[in-house]
Amino acid sequence: MNHSIILRFAFCSLAAAAGVAACASYDPGALTDEIPPGNTMTEQFENAFENNANPLQGVSLVLETHCGTLDCHGQVGRPLRIYGGNGLRFLDDAGLSRPGMSATTNTERQLNYQTVMGLQPELMFNVINNGAAPETLLLLRKPLGIERHKGSVVISGGDFSYKCITSWLTGAGQVDTASCEQANKP
Repeated sequence: MNHSIILRFAFCSLAAAAGVAACASYDPGALTDEIPPGNTMTEQFENAFENNANPLQGVSLVLETHCGTLDCHGQVGRPLRIYGGNGLRFLDDAGLSRPGMSATTNTERQLNYQTVMGLQPELMFNVINNGAAPETLLLLRKPLGIERHKGSVVISGGDFSYKCITSWLTGAGQVDTASCEQANKP
């Protein structure tokens, strides 16, 4: 018997026992991990630098530059996996693009957004929606040196990278693009 049929049967049996009649409409093929369109956080993360005249702006690029090297978070096995033009590349239908051969793609920026949002989803929700301190997130705790980080201290409180990332997290969709730009300068 197919594993998905067994799992669906078990799910429906449990739901029936709980008095839920929704199993008839359960469609595992309808599940998606796509980000809904119009999400301000997504747009700010991905597009702050993509659609402006200055390509040095944006949160994704800060993470790509400071965290996404092949010896750090630009590795497949990392929980916070960062894709980028000069690091880990996403394999798509066209094949694998080599680091340094082309700019970061929209798909790669979207994957970066998903990995950041999925690292600690409940804490991320509290920071974005309930005003919790951004430093509660591993996304900042580790590079700030608050928590042990194999890559040591990568950013410091108040520097341009910190301002870029925290403005995205706490600014209700208003990213400090000037700080992002400064953080991404060589």
